[in-house]
Amino acid sequence: MQQVIKKLESLGKINQMAEKYTQITDENLEEHGVLFFIPLEKYEVKVLIPAPYHKELLAKGNPTYKQILNHKEAMLLR
Repeated sequence: MQQVIKKLESLGKINQMAEKYTQITDENLEEHGVLFFIPLEKYEVKVLIPAPYHKELLAKGNPTYKQILNHKEAMLLR
């Protein structure tokens, strides 16, 4: 996670708003969280914020990459 933060800081994107994300919902319409796609130079990193923590993160609109990566429940997916 720290490597992603350092890379975003070097690119000057750490305080940009997240634009690409999807809410994860099952067939019973139960929410399981939000998957954020964070663009780096050559690829995207996927970060999952599980339910119910995603609600507080999205309550004020789109979060910044810094808010997503520093969230205590954030999970980096490969």
